[in-house]
Amino acid sequence: MSSWVKYHFEHLRRWREYALSIAKATRDLIPESKIYVIGGVAEERTTIYSDIDILIIVPDKIEKKNQYVKILTKAIDEYNLPIDAPVELHILHEKEAENYLKHQRKTIEIKP
Repeated sequence: MSSWVKYHFEHLRRWREYALSIAKATRDLIPESKIYVIGGVAEERTTIYSDIDILIIVPDKIEKKNQYVKILTKAIDEYNLPIDAPVELHILHEKEAENYLKHQRKTIEIKP
């Protein structure tokens, strides 16, 4: 197994820690948000191509623009998220998330 593969799987193994960093940063910025891990990590089907999909549900009144960068920056700067953590944020309004969640096999809510 290559060193990159080992390195990547080590990141995936730490998904709970990374999700918690994202959740704390998100709640600091948007207190009424809800945070879930979705996709392959939540369904326990990770591969070398996996990333850590995190669904962030924000109130409809919140402007989604620029939240991705704000959340990641805060998580890196204040909550020790590694800059190369393989996380993918999916930021949706409450109304959008209802339909999105229906198509997920499994979700894991993250509460900071």
